[in-house]
Amino acid sequence: MKRVLFVIVLSSLIAAGCGSKKEVVITGLATGKPDLKSLVYSTPLSGTSYFGFADTINLDEAGNFELKFEINKPVFITVSNSEPRLSAKLLVEPGNNYHIVMDISQKDIQISGANEKGQMLYATLPNPFAIEMEVRKLKLSQDSSLVSIHNKIEELKQSDISKFKELLDKEEISKSFFNLVKTDRDCYYASLEARTSITKSHRVLETKQSVLPSGGNLLENLTEIYTQYPPNDEKLLFSSFWKEYAENYVKYHKQYIQEDFDIEKIRELNKQQTINTFYIDESKKYLTGKALEFFQATHIYFTGLRHDYEKELIALYAQFVKDYPDSEYSKYLKPEIDEIVQYHQAIEKPFDDSMRFVDNYENINTLEEAIKPLKGKKIYIDVWATWCSPCKQEFKHQKALK
Repeated sequence: MKRVLFVIVLSSLIAAGCGSKKEVVITGLATGKPDLKSLVYSTPLSGTSYFGFADTINLDEAGNFELKFEINKPVFITVSNSEPRLSAKLLVEPGNNYHIVMDISQKDIQISGANEKGQMLYATLPNPFAIEMEVRKLKLSQDSSLVSIHNKIEELKQSDISKFKELLDKEEISKSFFNLVKTDRDCYYASLEARTSITKSHRVLETKQSVLPSGGNLLENLTEIYTQYPPNDEKLLFSSFWKEYAENYVKYHKQYIQEDFDIEKIRELNKQQTINTFYIDESKKYLTGKALEFFQATHIYFTGLRHDYEKELIALYAQFVKDYPDSEYSKYLKPEIDEIVQYHQAIEKPFDDSMRFVDNYENINTLEEAIKPLKGKKIYIDVWATWCSPCKQEFKHQKALK
């Protein structure tokens, strides 16, 4: 009997160690926009958080919604409305329930459920789409002293954490919630400091100088940050700020510290449209395991999302699927890659009778000269640039405009 009991206990411990999945339920109500039919939410994939890996949830006639999913580790979930922009970001843990009320017109969010005071406090913290935005807002790169920058960032970080520590001391949030927030803040502020050093590095590295006039070595500072908070640390992966933190690690830090680093090489790779292949190859040198898979997935997705239609992404995606045949991220990458494939198929087709180039266009210098052959006709002029992703997004509306 004792042997049977021992086996049962051991099996339970093994199951707990593997992290059995538990259900999470998020209910909500969206008000203030009568015609609102749906919201978008980031999906909890492998315990990571990224805005691009998202699905749609439909609302009932009253604006109610419900999300149910199973997870075995904590994750951030962001529920968003696109226009006007409003997002509710929750730190959810396995087995807990949450409720969100979003007033779209008033841009107000209320969160209740597990650790609700902590959730509402977290909603007041900076949550920039890109860390660079916060660097500019705080004017950190304008500071000439790396020590001063570090102290300012450390002060902001400790201010955030102390507020959650107060809630923990009052037993208004759990210890696990506090530790998760601390890990997230570690990643956020490490990313903020790293991005500040990189922004400053852009200005001096072309002259092969990394030591600032006021003192402090930019490259040594970057190395210290990434040593303290290694991007391969899987605990950091759940933070929504890890993606940018890791991008800066691979694309800048690991390049800048090379003795033979040459900015012209990067520019040439851009011209040859092989820069993404280069960065993916570089990531394989410095990242491992889940960090490497997540990095490659987010890099391919975000690059495709810009709609520059780089052909190299097709091959990168094919290799990603081969390397990670069971990856949860692939279904989000595929639509972006399919669009690139369709684009290149379309541009390789010969022109038909409905397409015409203006004769002698190289000799036309004014708009009046360009439209002269079309006198008496209605004219629709679309001005865009090859590097302008929003411009190219307008292409899908051409038929409707006509």
